[in-house]
Amino acid sequence: MVAPDPTCAKCLVALAAIGWEGQVHMEELAKIAGVSLRTIERHRPHLVRADLVAFRPVPIRENGKNLGRRPDRFTLLSGFTTPRLEGAALEAVPALAESIIDRVRWFVGVTNEERALAAKSVAWCLRNGWPEDALLRALDATENRQAYRPNGYLDKLLRKLPAQYVIPARQMVTQRTAPRRLDCAICDTPFKTTMPGHVLCGGAVCLRPELAVIPPAATVYKLA
Repeated sequence: MVAPDPTCAKCLVALAAIGWEGQVHMEELAKIAGVSLRTIERHRPHLVRADLVAFRPVPIRENGKNLGRRPDRFTLLSGFTTPRLEGAALEAVPALAESIIDRVRWFVGVTNEERALAAKSVAWCLRNGWPEDALLRALDATENRQAYRPNGYLDKLLRKLPAQYVIPARQMVTQRTAPRRLDCAICDTPFKTTMPGHVLCGGAVCLRPELAVIPPAATVYKLA
């Protein structure tokens, strides 16, 4: 990768030593990169603007109070964005948007109008090149998350996304996407998967088909 400057290159090498993604304190990153904390703070925005790294703070909250921060989460990015959809892929967007909405398991108790608006918002992201699995990760399609106003919350999550999808470095190099987190539809066990659609965790209970209660239209994958 071409970094904005030599110091940014040091930071990238230091982050890559940790992994494609992970958590790191800025003090720890400074030590690994062999630079000062002030230098890290000055060059971190350069990496973000160049679409080479995405950082996300991880607050520690208890009883509604902020008790500090854990190490920041980071994801190495490639600097390349996906192109807008064209042709047959563009024509398939409305149906795919509906399918994504179906898999956001906390998106319940909404009117038909709210559901239609949500599908339009997801379709806009899809047309701009956002992949299906990335949208599901952004919406955290699990059952544990609750929302007082599901439609407003979904819109808030989508508005946080950049207009275009920047391809993660892992995906660019390995041609494999990062796993997304799910709650098993049968036993509620949290797990991660790179498979699309409704996925079972593959535990002892979930391998017994007589216990499975899955929507008939859903495609179900069992993990080994």
